Amino acid sequence: MDDKEILQNATRSAAQAGMITLVFENFTAQLIRYVLSGHLLDDSSLMMLRDNCIRDLKNSTMTGMSLEEEAEIFRQAVENAEKLLDAAITRGRDL
Repeated sequence: MDDKEILQNATRSAAQAGMITLVFENFTAQLIRYVLSGHLLDDSSLMMLRDNCIRDLKNSTMTGMSLEEEAEIFRQAVENAEKLLDAAITRGRDL
């Protein structure tokens, strides 16, 4: 792997990490607003909040890379965000 490939991989990883961080920030904010509005959390409301965050991620955009790179980064970020949100919800239920 040459320096250019290493830099491209690092850029993609950083972009994915940033996107996933924003998903969790969004999820946390939605969760707080939901509870402060007096709603009770149950499985369906958690899934609704999760789905809202994933939809927001899918509707976001990036600049500075080819469409193919952007599509792959989004695909991987969505896949990882879904797994991480599911794991966080599962851990929260187990507490």
